[in-house]
Amino acid sequence: MSTNVIAIQKHYNALPETIWKALTDVNEMKLWYFDIREFKAEPGFEFTFTGARDERNFVHRCKVIEAIPEKKLSYSWRYDGFEGNTTVTFELVPNADNTTTLNFTHEGLETFPANEPDLSSDNFNEGWQQILGENLANMVETEIIRLAARISATPEKILQVLTHPNHSWASAFGGGALAKTDWKEGSQITWTDMEETIGARGVIKTKNLEKLEMQYFDEAESVAGEQLGDYVERFSLKPTTDGHTELNLEAGPLSRLHISHHKAAWEKALPLIQKTAEK
Repeated sequence: MSTNVIAIQKHYNALPETIWKALTDVNEMKLWYFDIREFKAEPGFEFTFTGARDERNFVHRCKVIEAIPEKKLSYSWRYDGFEGNTTVTFELVPNADNTTTLNFTHEGLETFPANEPDLSSDNFNEGWQQILGENLANMVETEIIRLAARISATPEKILQVLTHPNHSWASAFGGGALAKTDWKEGSQITWTDMEETIGARGVIKTKNLEKLEMQYFDEAESVAGEQLGDYVERFSLKPTTDGHTELNLEAGPLSRLHISHHKAAWEKALPLIQKTAEK
């Protein structure tokens, strides 16, 4: 294959539908790719965005060539003020173990000016390796937060702390948080900040002295009747023979892009739960 063709294969621990959304949803694209104002995975759709390299801004002008949902996306790629027109292609191949192989190509680089170093195949290869090997992987691959605490209190007391209207432990997430719910199984739960801006909405799946589990919608604006997302917060309570309780938390799955922020918040929250329960 010509050295002016970039060909990269990556394997992701994610389903094709998850990767397709990252490739085509502007709200996700701006987190790992470029800040594109509008995008439609439809042949003929044209879009523009600006990218910077070494303090130089390049205006990209692209046009969708082919779009097969969850399988293939291809679009032209050129720059304002420069000759040349290239094509980028993302092909998604599902694997039996629920992973996905991405076959990526960027063709036509020889049409760009040979005397423009920023448009060289080496620079493109370096950029795409970073974008696909790290940025996209962090966006689509997930992890589950797992933390534990040994608390000198009964499961009843800890459950009271977890479901108390004050939620002083939720200050770990910044600015405090309020839960609107009756804390009954099957009821909705809506988390807001102190200004009552909705941050998350879900359903209480389990509530007893052994487990408190909440599953959330993908979007905070979701309402009853819509399908719940994959994200779950699960508190498991296990009394010990010496009068303590082992509290285990599982939260996720979360994109690796967001995992460190959420984990840091939960690492602050659990000591607050412990301190309040042991009063």
